[in-house]
Amino acid sequence: MKKLSRRDYLKSSALVGGTIFLPRFSIGKPGGSANGKLNIALIGAGGIARTAFGDCRKENVIAIAEVDEVRGEPGLTEFAGAKVYKDFRRLLDAHYKELDLVIVSTPDHTHFAMTYAAMERGIAVHTQKPLTHNLWQARTLAAAAEKFKVQTVMGNQGHNFEGMRLVREWYEAGLIGEVREVHAWTNRTTQNNSNAKKRFPEQPIPSTLDWDLWQGPNPEAPYNKAYVPSGWRWHWQYGAGGLGDIGCHTLEVPYYAMQLGYPTAVSLVDLDFRHEFDGGKTKKDAATYLYEFPARGSKPAVKVYWYEGGRMPRFPEIVDNGVSKKLNAEVEGGCLLIGDKNTLYAPGMRPTSPRLVKDWLELRRNLPPKTVPRAVGNPVKEIITAIRGDIPQCGSNFAYAGPLTEVVLLGTLANRFQTRVEYNPAEMTFSNAELNEYVKGPVRSGWEYGEGLI
Repeated sequence: MKKLSRRDYLKSSALVGGTIFLPRFSIGKPGGSANGKLNIALIGAGGIARTAFGDCRKENVIAIAEVDEVRGEPGLTEFAGAKVYKDFRRLLDAHYKELDLVIVSTPDHTHFAMTYAAMERGIAVHTQKPLTHNLWQARTLAAAAEKFKVQTVMGNQGHNFEGMRLVREWYEAGLIGEVREVHAWTNRTTQNNSNAKKRFPEQPIPSTLDWDLWQGPNPEAPYNKAYVPSGWRWHWQYGAGGLGDIGCHTLEVPYYAMQLGYPTAVSLVDLDFRHEFDGGKTKKDAATYLYEFPARGSKPAVKVYWYEGGRMPRFPEIVDNGVSKKLNAEVEGGCLLIGDKNTLYAPGMRPTSPRLVKDWLELRRNLPPKTVPRAVGNPVKEIITAIRGDIPQCGSNFAYAGPLTEVVLLGTLANRFQTRVEYNPAEMTFSNAELNEYVKGPVRSGWEYGEGLI
């Protein structure tokens, strides 16, 4: 498919110093709308998109792009007054002047093109996690946010949780002490019974699905129901497995609290672990990763272990002795920050109820002051608030979410190629030169966005 012309868009917009000046129209742009509501477009109207419906009902959803009539039925029904497109590019060309916000809720491999296309038209974007499918895309979206001066947010809800702020405040206040070791886990796997490496035979394409558009920027491949509507996550060409799905939640706890930056290396390791999920059995593709983060100023280097598929770290005795009575039932995941003063335990996929495991009853009576700005609701509500100008920007804006996504994706490369991955973030290169082609990857004609920006 050919990329749609933006000639009319470029004629009616002035590009000066990387800033887009758009016509007065809707509330998020200079001037105001008649009813004071934002104009929103949904790209992807089913699945995870439903988490945005509550906030979208309070605004104007004027357009929807959806390639799968069955998957997208919830949004198509909920916002029946919206104009419907299959191709997001046609939607943007038709509505860019009036849109304040685009919400991207599609498979990982299509996030980048849809997000960038909205940003270059001066539209704020909410994009689901992981932000992108490869490293180059993540770095480019971070640069694009600066170039186009639009509000952005990644949909990692845990970043907005109170627990995320508390962990950082307790760490910065010295309650945990120096942390050199972190353990985080999920019950999901990245390969999911090795499906990530399989290729499936061609099957008839459902009449309700535009398979060409669903494939997006990827090289053309035969359709198989193993990919659509939800199996795509477990195949490298479309998703990033459990690590890409959940790492942006659970691994963000140490990343955000300790300001870890980029790791120097990621590898798969053979480490002693507990396996109390799934009746005492781990899944076939269970794995343990080691992220090696360098020292940050006076802060020591940190080893972050990521367990998946039923593997769990060996917990400090005090945790096993009743701090969490629901320990074995918390199968989604969790995180431990091991400090030289105390250990922080955050059960669950997201930090809903963090606690310190030593002297907790005493410490909780006199916790440090709240120094970190709190989020405004969930990421959708937060970006709506930012567009209105009530806050300067979202917490998980692309300048932050881009590097976090890179960190997560480095682990998927270690798994995919079963090798130690040593990364130079400044150059975006690997010590193993064979991996360099996976920094970006091939792009089909008509889907080239952001070329030359970084």
